[in-house]
Amino acid sequence: MTTSCFSQNLKDYRWKNRLVILVGDKNEPLFKKQEEKLIKLQKELDTRQIILFQGNSEIINQLSADKTFHGLILIGKDGGVKLKEQFIVEPELLFSLIDGMPMRRAEIKQNKG
Repeated sequence: MTTSCFSQNLKDYRWKNRLVILVGDKNEPLFKKQEEKLIKLQKELDTRQIILFQGNSEIINQLSADKTFHGLILIGKDGGVKLKEQFIVEPELLFSLIDGMPMRRAEIKQNKG
């Protein structure tokens, strides 16, 4: 299940976690479908240190995102926006993007050794 992002600063997660922010009405069918696809893969989210959030207007303002945007935003550990796509984003695309990031590759290498 997603955690609601209320009055939280994205900088609190920098260098600790990757964030996947679902932006939109949680009762919207596409929002629900996106959330379900990701929740089913909780182990993969945990492995990649991803926290799943439902964005609100404050978070959208922090990201300088379009207030009419409904979709998924991936924030890297460095605090930068790595992906911003309308729903539905396939988890495989998300994981592939993350696994190709230098910091993630270093994490994988460190965990193998």
